[in-house]
Amino acid sequence: MSFITNTNPFTITLPAAVIVHVAVIAGVGFGLPDAPKMQQAPLLDITLVNTHADKAPDKADFIAQANQKGSGTLNKKSRLSSPLASMNPNDLLGDSPIKSFESTPDVAPKPDPQLLTTKGKTNERINKLPEKEDIKDPKPVDKEMSDATDEIAQLMAEMSKDEQHYANRPRIHFIDSISAKSAVEAKYIDAWAKKLERIGNINFPKEALRLSLSGTLILNTTLDRAGRVVEIGIDSSSGSRILDKAALRIVKLASPYEPLPREIRAKYDQLNITRSIIFHREGGGEITFSTQ
Repeated sequence: MSFITNTNPFTITLPAAVIVHVAVIAGVGFGLPDAPKMQQAPLLDITLVNTHADKAPDKADFIAQANQKGSGTLNKKSRLSSPLASMNPNDLLGDSPIKSFESTPDVAPKPDPQLLTTKGKTNERINKLPEKEDIKDPKPVDKEMSDATDEIAQLMAEMSKDEQHYANRPRIHFIDSISAKSAVEAKYIDAWAKKLERIGNINFPKEALRLSLSGTLILNTTLDRAGRVVEIGIDSSSGSRILDKAALRIVKLASPYEPLPREIRAKYDQLNITRSIIFHREGGGEITFSTQ
């Protein structure tokens, strides 16, 4: 006895088609095209300088907003460091008068009011919750930052003015009775003292003669290049106001003195001389004026 089976062709082709499609999908990958690589732009290393020179250097080690020559004390390149590079007021001035900024406090959102109810009658009462105080909006920080920036700019300008004044101050050469002097300096001091003594004895204070006053004071005198008196000061008083005033008057009367020697003018703008001025009586006789 034989069996005849009817086979539907669709049942055979359907699994085969599924297998083929799965194989094709697995073999093909999907993805976005690679983004083109962006070429990084070259970076410039720029240094800010606080002082500038009129002439540009032949070979610059750094790029800056102004020309500046280095001191030449290092064997390798070194980046500029300066106390003025920091814009933090605390770094510039230590205890700065500028108020520090306070961070804005986080304001918590106000919760929605909740209504409590009861069912039925009751003798219990719920106390009313205290209302929270309204939190005031913090003071805007923008105005404080603007004020602080203005104060910093003003302080920077004052510092720059002080530095300029310090740089423009005259070069003063100080000489006293015990300091080592060159031949040129010794000759000039000797001529200065002789003229001062001559004018002092001619214009000796009459009141000091009448009262027979004597004493010694230490006087410092600053002369400019032309030998004119710029400033006079008393380092140590004679103990007599009459003698102190007389010494100051005599130094002014003897001005101008000889111009400063060329060797001194080449290095200095002014000369400060500190000497002892002596009002003394020789052998109980006449009171004289001298320097030492």
